[in-house]
Amino acid sequence: MALNNLERYAAVVDRPVFFGTLAAHPGAVGLLARLFGSSQFLADALRRRPNLLAWLLEPPTMRQWLADDLEADLAQTLAPFAAREARMNALRRFKYRQLLRIASRDLLGDADLTVTTEELSRLADACLAEAWRLADATLRAQYGAPLDAGGAETGLGVIGMGKLGGDELNYSSDIDLMFVYGADGETEGGSEGRTANGDYFARLGREIVALLESVTEEGSAFRVDLRLRPEGRMGPVVLSLDGYRTYYTERAELWERQALLKARACAGDERVGARFMELVRSVVYRPGVDASIVGAVRGMKHEIDRHLKEKGGGNVKLGRGGIREIEFLVQALQLLYGGLQILHEFQTHTLPDDADELGRLARRVGVGGSPARAASEFLRRHRAVTTTVHRAFSEFFAERPAPRNRRVRVPSLLALQATGFRDPERARHNLRLILEGRPLVPYEAALGRAMERLLPNLLDAVWQSPDPDEALNQMERFLAAVGPRAGLIELLAGDAAVLGGLARLCAGGDLLTQLLITQPELVTALADPRAWERPKRARDFRAALVPVFAPGSAVSEQRDRLRQLKQAEELAVVWRYLLGVTDIDGYSREMTALAEATLTAGMLLALGPLVERHGVPRTADGRFIPAVIVGLGKLGGRELTTGSDLDVFLTFSKDGETDGAECIEAHTFWSEAIERLAGALGDITAAGVAFPVDLRLRPGSKGSGFASSVPAAERYYAEYGDLWERQTLTRSRICWGDARLARRVRAMIRHHAFGAALGPRGLKEIAEVRTRMELELGKETPGRLHVKFGRGGLVDVEFLVQALQLKHGAEHPEVRRAATIAGLAGLARAGALAPDTERELTEHYRFLRRVSAALRLLSARPPDTIELAGPMPARVATALGLGSRDAFLSEYRRRTTAVRAAYTEHVG
Repeated sequence: MALNNLERYAAVVDRPVFFGTLAAHPGAVGLLARLFGSSQFLADALRRRPNLLAWLLEPPTMRQWLADDLEADLAQTLAPFAAREARMNALRRFKYRQLLRIASRDLLGDADLTVTTEELSRLADACLAEAWRLADATLRAQYGAPLDAGGAETGLGVIGMGKLGGDELNYSSDIDLMFVYGADGETEGGSEGRTANGDYFARLGREIVALLESVTEEGSAFRVDLRLRPEGRMGPVVLSLDGYRTYYTERAELWERQALLKARACAGDERVGARFMELVRSVVYRPGVDASIVGAVRGMKHEIDRHLKEKGGGNVKLGRGGIREIEFLVQALQLLYGGLQILHEFQTHTLPDDADELGRLARRVGVGGSPARAASEFLRRHRAVTTTVHRAFSEFFAERPAPRNRRVRVPSLLALQATGFRDPERARHNLRLILEGRPLVPYEAALGRAMERLLPNLLDAVWQSPDPDEALNQMERFLAAVGPRAGLIELLAGDAAVLGGLARLCAGGDLLTQLLITQPELVTALADPRAWERPKRARDFRAALVPVFAPGSAVSEQRDRLRQLKQAEELAVVWRYLLGVTDIDGYSREMTALAEATLTAGMLLALGPLVERHGVPRTADGRFIPAVIVGLGKLGGRELTTGSDLDVFLTFSKDGETDGAECIEAHTFWSEAIERLAGALGDITAAGVAFPVDLRLRPGSKGSGFASSVPAAERYYAEYGDLWERQTLTRSRICWGDARLARRVRAMIRHHAFGAALGPRGLKEIAEVRTRMELELGKETPGRLHVKFGRGGLVDVEFLVQALQLKHGAEHPEVRRAATIAGLAGLARAGALAPDTERELTEHYRFLRRVSAALRLLSARPPDTIELAGPMPARVATALGLGSRDAFLSEYRRRTTAVRAAYTEHVG
């Protein structure tokens, strides 16, 4: 890892200057080795800003910086810029520069954990203060200064909670905030007039969050979480001091008082912040607190333990003897006896299973020796510490076994937040609805008991899904739709595999869950192994779609039934993939077979009314004029996944006229047929969409009508066809139509695509098109990845294969394969790719397709896009079984870097 990152860094710097820096600073090599070998994120940050190495090597840089130092550096960084966008970019550069400095001191052992987390917290404070200043200045110009009832100016206090409030911020932590203003009143007026203080400060709070979270060309500053405020997500963004006082003295739960132990005024109006902290002390350490707190805190920890029973052993934060036990122990003592310091959390909470990774972790935290010896010593120390911690926790809380007949309880907000829910309030609301039923729809006794048996397993399944919040949202909707069918609930409670698959399906949102909500009985079919053990072929799907043509059905009913049956079959295909019965290749083959069967049914729906009205197209001597549909792109390559379009064009044998009462030309007949097909599959009806159909890749595109004869297509390709159209035809395949005509069309496609070998000029044109796609469609930034069009993405592999097919296809028939992976194999057989390169690109391409499929099944918007500041990287990591967000991103970057290297070598 260190050597790879060093090589990438050396590729972007001035080498003489770089080597001179290494010679002049003996410590530079050690610093780079630590940075490049410990964190891909830090290595990428330094590679994007290579001039920072010299800054890091200056002695004044590598010392502890206090709040005043950071504020002065930020002011100097922002000084040249006046425009809001420029200042926000400068703020982000400041943040990443300081992160590199802090991490370097940490990795070199120049700062202990206390100093590191304190500096990270001060860094967040400085960024918060700037966001507050900029937002407040903007709003004051619009509305004037906020005044209390007596006419005195008041302000907003920014309160840090959690790790930020406790000076325990980690490198990748969100910042938990609350906003408090001094008093109600009204602003003095500005360009937008006057407004109430509550409205003014609510706008100010939202603007601060937007300034920190927005993704600019320099990335984002911080992710902000406001859910610790009164009433959580449902509560107001800001409250006055009096509002907080009323809430905390009359309505706050114990966990909310516990959270206040880490409250700290971080930015904003200092007077308001100080008054809020006085309020906190009076609320947290109020008279009359007794040892009932111990039982309440113990209950919270029990709930976390229950939900972590499968993974808790290796979780240093939440597991037995872990950081959460220390925190709960200390916080209970604080609530009982006064303010003590909270011990510090580590950034990564789950110990790696891999021995080498564990050895590297041990060495990073100062355990010496070889990786194997360091790992062994680390585990010994870890067991000793956690055993001591757990003993202290157990003795203090006097844990007792839970009664066997205790009624199932809905977990607390703290337990839900600790076990991975981003929105614990909504999660708890959903769990109450699942356990108790929706308002005015109470459960019968049998159904209520079934729900109680289901709930623990349901929580485990949801927690292990890629998106626990969305999985629980959709699961509640599904269970409400199940209604009084207790047997179906018992089925789910007794089959962990089915429940787990259902949770993963629900994690994708409405995409496929809506079908289960309208037809809950489909779960019974999915639970039957016979329904998904055997892969399905096109003939199986065609048989499943036969009910579309039940006698007596209206056209609108047929179109809706086609959608419903297609969606039910797609659900089974996705189900097999989610349960691991099939891999990404099998999933795509089945989705493509389903698309072909649906396309056949759609053509029958399209042709029926046309034939009835116009007859069939015939030549002058009375022979039938057949047609074929050519599939392109993912349909042609049998690489479809959920949400894919069908790229097609239709071509017919020759010109003529129909033989019906209303005679039309064959061109018009087949153009209307393919247009009707697009509507039969792609129009949105009450039942949704079958498949979107894209006709833009037909010969001649807009100037050609929707269909063309084979002679017309041959003329077009010979006289006007562009290179991109030749490239498109490398992934073509006949999907429907007359077998004899299909042979003729295949010959036409082979001649145009592979008739002449692609030369250097053509390779250069393909490379230029790929570069434009990367810039205009990929639009990657430091905070955003694009799996399809981004650097080293799917299109890199596809363009590499297509370019080499066009180059070698004239002489080597084995390379003429529509599927990308088959094309790679053919190129290796032809000697155009080294066997090792073919194997590696095949693995990388399958990985990227798995990422793309996960994004689509998780309803990512836009498709194939990963926002690094959001939850999607972690969701994809879970979907792919990679364990953590960082593990996924590291694997993604490793593979895309290798793909781009191969693409550059072969295409340019």
